[in-house]
Amino acid sequence: MGHAERVRIGLRALALLGLALVVLSSAPVSAQTRYVIYYNSAATPLEKVAESGFTDVILSFLTVAPHGSGPLALVVPATLETELPKIPVIKAAGKRVLISFGGGDMAGAAWKRLVGREAEIAGLLAEFVKSNGLDGVDIDFEISEALELKRRTHAFDGVALLVNLTKALEAALPSEALISHVPQPPYLDPKWQGGPYLKILEEAGAHIDWISIQYYNNPGYESPAKRYVVGEPENPFVTAYIGLVEATIEGGWPAAKILVGKPVYKGDATSGHMTPERVVAEIVKPLKDRYGEKFGGLMGWQYSDLTRDHRYWNDQIAPILLPGAK
Repeated sequence: MGHAERVRIGLRALALLGLALVVLSSAPVSAQTRYVIYYNSAATPLEKVAESGFTDVILSFLTVAPHGSGPLALVVPATLETELPKIPVIKAAGKRVLISFGGGDMAGAAWKRLVGREAEIAGLLAEFVKSNGLDGVDIDFEISEALELKRRTHAFDGVALLVNLTKALEAALPSEALISHVPQPPYLDPKWQGGPYLKILEEAGAHIDWISIQYYNNPGYESPAKRYVVGEPENPFVTAYIGLVEATIEGGWPAAKILVGKPVYKGDATSGHMTPERVVAEIVKPLKDRYGEKFGGLMGWQYSDLTRDHRYWNDQIAPILLPGAK
């Protein structure tokens, strides 16, 4: 996420597999707009997030080694380990703090080690959450080949792994803990491998508090925002916000459980960046007008205060997205 270029899927090359209608089971959803930021850079100290308008901060990334025998062990990057003692400062400011597992640098071989050991890794993540006073776990899975229909039995079945891991986390975490996922939009497209994340939402959606969709690093799924991110009300694109809520999925995936993910600064992604003023005008305002307090919210990759765009996200979007919030 936010590193090298990710999945480049040309729509012209996709064979039409038909629009999969999926009936989703979902836990009751409270109308709560979230303003989420990922923290993955030591350029700005973590404690400065306490001064921002974000509601949720996701620290990244925990991983496991791609090789090894015996019990699994979490790998904590040094830049993250030094920031963990600052979590109480962020929570004292009224923000929730989650930990992300996976990310763009976690290799397929590392994920494959978890097959059949979902309860083991869920236990490690739950212990990490409890020992560091965190509020939940975010899952960032970016191994596209494990989601391809023809590859799932030859590499490993990424859909089954994510379903089992999500359910194992629900069982291992404290009852009040949060679980989020951050899929790339092609994974929700029935024309790409049947839309593997639709199956994940169908089978594990009751245990997922929200999904933040990466509308970046995915040319063909991000611009123009009116069509590919928001979704024009008439015949909305399948992975656009309105499409997922009202058209793509039978019964809909709740609006309150979808966050629009965007890069904060042009250097934070290879494609998909929009100035923060355009994010507000072209994404936040149309979706707030349509869904009101049921609009799930906005996710940014990633936190800093080094550029004007970063500072705008930190200070000026929250009053628009969360009017009246303290």
